[in-house]
Amino acid sequence: MVRGPVALVTTTAAILLVLWSLPRLSQPTAAWTAWPGEPQFSARGAWAHAETLATRFPRRWSGSPDRQAAADWIATTLESWGLDVHRSRFEVALGERHPTTLENIWAISPGTDRADEIIVALGNYDMAPTSVQAASDTAGHVGTILELARVLHGSPHRRTILFLFPDGEEWGMLGARHFAQTFPDRHHIVAAVSIEDLDASAIAALGIDGIGQFRGFAPMWLRTLAADAARREDLPTAEVTPPFEWLQRSVLVSFTDQGPFLTAGIPAIDLGGRTADRATQNRIYHLPEDTMDKMRPQSMEIYGRTQERILRAIDAAPEVPIEDTAYLRIAPGCAVTRATLLAVQIAVFAPLVLSILDRQRRTPLGLSARDESIRLGAVLAVMGGGFAVLKILPRLGLMADFALYPPPPRHPLLTEVNWTAVTLVLLAVCAFGWTARRVTRRLAPGAVAMEPDAAVTVLLGWLLGVAALALIDNPFGAVTFLIFPALLWVWITPARSSGRRAANAVLIAAGFVALIALVVSYGQRLRVGLYIGWYLFMSVAYGQISLLRVLMTLVLVAVAVRLASHTVVRTA
Repeated sequence: MVRGPVALVTTTAAILLVLWSLPRLSQPTAAWTAWPGEPQFSARGAWAHAETLATRFPRRWSGSPDRQAAADWIATTLESWGLDVHRSRFEVALGERHPTTLENIWAISPGTDRADEIIVALGNYDMAPTSVQAASDTAGHVGTILELARVLHGSPHRRTILFLFPDGEEWGMLGARHFAQTFPDRHHIVAAVSIEDLDASAIAALGIDGIGQFRGFAPMWLRTLAADAARREDLPTAEVTPPFEWLQRSVLVSFTDQGPFLTAGIPAIDLGGRTADRATQNRIYHLPEDTMDKMRPQSMEIYGRTQERILRAIDAAPEVPIEDTAYLRIAPGCAVTRATLLAVQIAVFAPLVLSILDRQRRTPLGLSARDESIRLGAVLAVMGGGFAVLKILPRLGLMADFALYPPPPRHPLLTEVNWTAVTLVLLAVCAFGWTARRVTRRLAPGAVAMEPDAAVTVLLGWLLGVAALALIDNPFGAVTFLIFPALLWVWITPARSSGRRAANAVLIAAGFVALIALVVSYGQRLRVGLYIGWYLFMSVAYGQISLLRVLMTLVLVAVAVRLASHTVVRTA
């Protein structure tokens, strides 16, 4: 046990109290008002467009003939209204033997006095390959955007409005990502509104999603504006609670097209039409039953009028604000600021710092720092070797290759484990383990007699290093995934008694509670259940999980393994 446990307990209790009281530290945010005029959006026109897309091109998944025909139809429709239409093709890996050609379509309606500022209204037109028509998942919002293009282009507007129909959304927002990275005037985009997914049956709420793809989050002004637009149509909003938003910010994996724009530093938001009939929507999602007969014209009218209010409000604004997006929304018009959050997030790791300093004062490290770091490096090298093999398997054709994300929910590959690939990674881990053991014995021959207390101190120091790196990368994720190791592992003490060793094992395992809970939750959301392990295997292979975050996770696991070797496995 560390000396000064009272100080450690007091510090930990104070931090937990501050986290619990975080909502009281929030501040008011600027209010944004939606356009108050009478929308010109026609539900009849939007419905006709949606029905045409769904019924004439019912199998328009990326790379299919229907997708190509749908692109031609969208472009021709936009051109018939006098918009300036552009098309861009590019190739990506989508699990086939040869690259798949994706195609983005966009149409430009020039502005008047602020034509150099661009507002993007976007929604994908591709669909999941397991669906037919994809009425709620694609056709509904494409019909809505087409009608918005007709209406807004028909009257003067100050800023240029660009209507974007990206391809490849189901595979990791690939079309939106390509556009956000390559569009020549992307630095002139002042806001992007992703209009995606109008659920079946009657609309019950406007879903607001602000997750960036690996970084970024929707600014408060866009969220406030969207909520006011919905209110003017007597439509409630569906936004996540503060704890769930914290989790979203911790992971930053988007599933709709606002994500790549936020990554590029462009203010963006996703606005979906949510139904009260969740049972029906879940039953048809990404399946052949997602057809137009389950949609409602009245829902499309409310949805489209809301979107028109938002776009017209952005266009009419004297200036589009540039806001700090590192906040936490507590309630409508109320958020905790970056400075307050960062102070709390850093303070979470104060007990870890106190423990390391106290342990080091009591037990000088000597050669333990070097020897234990070598042992830790060996464990890390073993896992890193398996990671390297995993990354090259798709390139060698030993597992299906995808550009960024694994296949979309309900795709058969999500439950068809490639046991050859898994076995190769496991064999690589064994081979690297055998090599690392021999090398370690040569580099650190005295490590066997290492003082366990000093070794634990060194390992906690490595944990602190991971925490520092995580705070730089993503402070929300640092707290979510490291708060349990940081607050629990400081109580690990080497001892001979079986009771103490069992307690140490519990403390080490409890350090992964948040990570395991999140993995289980994502397994449910992605509809893969116990196959979430296979999904994560693919996510790492394709890059959905960044190299830095994989590295930090491996170091965390390596620290846990070494802590167990000193305080659980050993008897002396």
